[in-house]
Amino acid sequence: MGLRDLRLAKGYTLHGLAKVSGVNYQKIWQIENNKIKIENVSLKTALKLASALSCNVLDLR
Repeated sequence: MGLRDLRLAKGYTLHGLAKVSGVNYQKIWQIENNKIKIENVSLKTALKLASALSCNVLDLR
């Protein structure tokens, strides 16, 4: 599963995940649309997303 699949499985919109995680919704959109590769996201951002989605950082790929 990737970030988009995890987000949708939790029922979050882009703005909803942004609010819960503290990560800008535009950055989430860029990751989901391969404008930014998840491997190039800071560990801090990856941890925020993983925490909000109750998953492991490696699941975000």
